[in-house]
Amino acid sequence: MARNEVFALVDELTLMLQNAKKVPLTDSVLINQKQAVDMLKRILASYDPSLEKAAKIIEQQEDILNKASDTAQKTMSSAQTQATGMVNEANSYAQTTKANADAYAAETHQGAEEQAKAVVADAQTRAQHMIEDAKAQADELVSQTTVLARAEAQARELLDNANQHAQAVRQQTQYDLNNMLEHVDATVSQQLNDLRIMKQNLANVQTYDEAEDSEA
Repeated sequence: MARNEVFALVDELTLMLQNAKKVPLTDSVLINQKQAVDMLKRILASYDPSLEKAAKIIEQQEDILNKASDTAQKTMSSAQTQATGMVNEANSYAQTTKANADAYAAETHQGAEEQAKAVVADAQTRAQHMIEDAKAQADELVSQTTVLARAEAQARELLDNANQHAQAVRQQTQYDLNNMLEHVDATVSQQLNDLRIMKQNLANVQTYDEAEDSEA
């Protein structure tokens, strides 16, 4: 074999290694084992015609290539496992966040209901006191009917205002809770979609590498 041909083969082998597909998260690459071994055989044959010696060297090179391929496969498997773990952890976090938001919403709604009930109860108590006071004063006045009617009208007005306020509190609380739940649902859905895309991309990379190994 001519000297120039040897250098040409060395350059071709070097170019193959430089253009080989890299294994994610490592400095390793995936190459066509048969093609690389064939080049090494041709190069070694030009310098040492002894088949026994060449065979030993080639065997060592094949062992190195096999180990590199095994390392690449293990690294890919580890990356896939790590990605799956991250997806599972993110799903768990999203579910926990949703559960916490639901619990907070329920607690807030309950608190608003209790507050509204307290307002109504206080208004009823105050109205009752006003009626009782009016009746007591009416006993001392000549126009008992007029005084009592005025007090009852004021009491009813106070009670109506309290009921309106309680209704407004309920409506505002329900509106705020609905907005919060919609925001949480949208955020959780977006995170899950992003994680599914990342997982699919990793699966596509593994499928592509397995296809290259099969062709090799």
